[in-house]
Amino acid sequence: MTTTPAAFTEETLQIADVSLQMRRGGAGEPLLILHGELGVPGWLKAYELLAEKYTVYVPSLPGFGESSVPDWLMSVRDLSAWTNWFIREYGISSPLNVIGFSLGGWLATEIATVNSALFKKMVLVGAGGIKPAQGEIWDYFMNSSREAFEQSFLGRDSEEYLKYYGRDWSPEEGDQIETNREGAIRLLWRPYMHSVTLPGLLPAIATPTLLVWGREDAVVPISSCELYQNGIAGAQAKIIEDCGHMPEMEKPEEFAKAVLDFLGS
Repeated sequence: MTTTPAAFTEETLQIADVSLQMRRGGAGEPLLILHGELGVPGWLKAYELLAEKYTVYVPSLPGFGESSVPDWLMSVRDLSAWTNWFIREYGISSPLNVIGFSLGGWLATEIATVNSALFKKMVLVGAGGIKPAQGEIWDYFMNSSREAFEQSFLGRDSEEYLKYYGRDWSPEEGDQIETNREGAIRLLWRPYMHSVTLPGLLPAIATPTLLVWGREDAVVPISSCELYQNGIAGAQAKIIEDCGHMPEMEKPEEFAKAVLDFLGS
């Protein structure tokens, strides 16, 4: 099935032991999106901008969205094994470019430590996985879902915050948000949002890496960005000013430009 750059398709796949919700759009080299712990609210403007240059694949990870989750999948490291399996079975050619947001950034990093041939270039956005040197990762699970979305944005007047979060949710939307919360708890509860071993594995990464962080990220402090940059040889950092944990939604044009410049360099 083909799409125009601005359009996308959505389908359900039976693949890698999962009934998987997949959104896909654009044309060109493959670009895999690994979403964060709050799930995927829809086909974001950032995806649309990236799809002008790439075929953008946005799976809802197991336990999120409409995707099922197998009983054996209990950790981010399990999820990294599943992601390798999914890419192989789905037939995405590698090496491929990848963007990981928060949980997805941690996931991409785990994969890159053990499989240097899978990713061509890697973009980590507000990535979890490393305990910050200063500050703490904000606790999603001690606060409400509504508070989690509010915490993720510096300003709550951006177009996509208002579209997806800054309004009353339908019962179906509320149920989906709680499903995503359950999926995140399954993966991230202990130790909370970080790995005790990942920092020591960062020097094993050979994938060219861009770190994108909102200067005012109130979920994963910017000191985590510094630890990632110090640990991954040659990693670059792009700090987006006046922005919180979700630059792809709060400042999609600036975010997409930074990513496209890096992938095209």
